[in-house]
Amino acid sequence: MLSIYEAQKEILENSTPLQRVEVIPIELGLNRVLSQNISATFDMPRFDNSAMDGYGIKMEDVGKDLKLIHKELAGDKNLSIQTGETIKIMTGAKVDSSIEAVVPIEFVKVNGDKILIPNDVKNRANIRPQGEEFKKGDVLIKKGDVLDKNRISLLASLGITHIEVFAKPRVLVIPTGNEIKNHYENINEVQHFNSSSLYFKFEELADVTILPIVGDKIEEIKSKIDTTYDLIITTGGVSKGDADFTTEVFRESGYNIKFGWIAIKPGKPFGFAIGKNIATLLTGNPLAAIFNYNIFVKPLIRKLAGCNSYYIDYINLKSSNTLRRKAGRDEVIPVNLVNDYILLSSKRGSGMISVTSKSDGIIVIDKSVWEVGGYLKFIDFSRWSETFKEFISE
Repeated sequence: MLSIYEAQKEILENSTPLQRVEVIPIELGLNRVLSQNISATFDMPRFDNSAMDGYGIKMEDVGKDLKLIHKELAGDKNLSIQTGETIKIMTGAKVDSSIEAVVPIEFVKVNGDKILIPNDVKNRANIRPQGEEFKKGDVLIKKGDVLDKNRISLLASLGITHIEVFAKPRVLVIPTGNEIKNHYENINEVQHFNSSSLYFKFEELADVTILPIVGDKIEEIKSKIDTTYDLIITTGGVSKGDADFTTEVFRESGYNIKFGWIAIKPGKPFGFAIGKNIATLLTGNPLAAIFNYNIFVKPLIRKLAGCNSYYIDYINLKSSNTLRRKAGRDEVIPVNLVNDYILLSSKRGSGMISVTSKSDGIIVIDKSVWEVGGYLKFIDFSRWSETFKEFISE
């Protein structure tokens, strides 16, 4: 069986970004992947401006009584001053080149049109220099970055109305199994509800279509394979039971089965196939399917979508408890964040589902470790890297 890293390498090496491009308004940009660099078209700030509500002065007038000649608001045309003069200037207002410092209102004494300036004023105090934040031509958002609310706000600040993004990968989910029904259907005493397919539906970086549940019949499953989609995800039928036909279906349909098992717990039955498109064959057990989706399929989708970061990233956190386990396979353990620590869950059976609703992320433990504790690599699938990182805790 392949290791986790070997399986992940096989998947990513056999996939390429789709590179389909479309133009959308920035209001529709959330979770879209940029297909171009965004560079600044002007300096920010665009001009020297006041960082405080205060008085603009020349440095030679520090400690003196000055004559107030004008009040300037943000957006007003700025005026210059001469020696012995001051301008009352508001936050954000443009600072004329004749002004060498801005003294906050609370630090001066006002007597009619005379303003007494304190002695301890530094040159350029409270003046935001032009280009302090960024310069014209600076790359502010990179091709392959995923747009979030902060990056979209930055686009708006640049006066950008439309952006070029990569089209989302089209994903087809084929749930299989005589024993499962959808959550809106009735079940009998030996059936259960399908949960993992709906989990995949909420992938932000892809357009996901879920087919009706397919029975455990070779020809029925084969008829659902649609190569117009970029990626097919199946659930169920990948073990070695009498009704497990999914892997064979893809083999008979001309796909090259790269692997069908991996050395992971839970989720050992997991297949990867290459044909006219890509197929990932997941187990029907919900916890195992969701773990394998996040560890293997989500990085694949990120690469197809054009993301520049599709390797799993992590942060090191200390566990607040310890667990004993049977060594032999790399194991995925759900965890909770508690203050600055992670709490290891003892419930992690492949058929469980409530575990995912109660966890904040996972850790992956090396096959040789039998007692889990100490500092571990916490993964919540919100952090991604442009380069490979060892994410298995030893």
